[in-house]
Amino acid sequence: MSDSPSRRNFLFGRAPANDDQWLLFLSRLRRACLGAVSPLGAEQARLVPGRFDDVLQARELCSTFGVCMALDGVALPELDRARRVLWVQAGSAWGSLMPLGDTGHWRVEAGCPVAGMHAAGLLWQSQNGVPENLAQWLATAGRQQLNLDHLGLVSIEWLFADGTIEVLGAFGQADSQPLRSLKAQQTIPKLFELSAEPLVYQSLDKKWWPGIFRIDALVRQPAVNLANVVVGSGGALGWLVAATFAQSAVRAPEVGEIPSPLVQTANEATLWFEIDQQVKGIMDPQNLFMSPPIQTR
Repeated sequence: MSDSPSRRNFLFGRAPANDDQWLLFLSRLRRACLGAVSPLGAEQARLVPGRFDDVLQARELCSTFGVCMALDGVALPELDRARRVLWVQAGSAWGSLMPLGDTGHWRVEAGCPVAGMHAAGLLWQSQNGVPENLAQWLATAGRQQLNLDHLGLVSIEWLFADGTIEVLGAFGQADSQPLRSLKAQQTIPKLFELSAEPLVYQSLDKKWWPGIFRIDALVRQPAVNLANVVVGSGGALGWLVAATFAQSAVRAPEVGEIPSPLVQTANEATLWFEIDQQVKGIMDPQNLFMSPPIQTR
């Protein structure tokens, strides 16, 4: 005679339902974090971190429970609308910016308001009123623009999906910050291998960058800057901790650097979709963060 569900539950314990898992996730998140956790309904919630450790706790729990860790204030791609989502604010509780001695460089934390960066001369003014903080700015900046030098980005402190934090910046002959972590040492060579695709080289002389993720930053000479790979990535490849800017390099883009409307054939769009998906798979194999953003066309 087969056991009834109620008898099996009594003997072995009730198997947790999806709702139970979501409630357990929220409960553990509240216990682990100093900041406020607010349910948004339909298996979505928002975390306003009270300290940086809250972001690390959120990453670990999102990974454990299969929840998408999304940057608050960035549009959620359609592919993620069926997922459980935790919106995490960039970190206004510690969003400072400070000059690094007399180097002309500034370290800016992810939650720093864009208004403060404007006041310090670290962003060109025409971007005023679009993103609220540095993390949102990085997620949307430089879309399709070939030349990213005007952004003044020197390096970033980047949180990978597995919890590794690495400094990504100048690479090769200009490398002043060797890759320290095994995660970065495994990931970056795979990106370089992908950047050798003929399609990438064929696109270097176009008037705009046709992909979503900036792997062209790995083949532009003479200076390769790993930080540029995640510019405009929409929160899909990892989590920004902080960034360093060279104040003297920040300027408004020239007319020829402003992207024209993107027009692609169906075949080109398919090829670039495949490359972008490979970048996503290399940087975020767990699919912890959001899906690649929809390219503006």
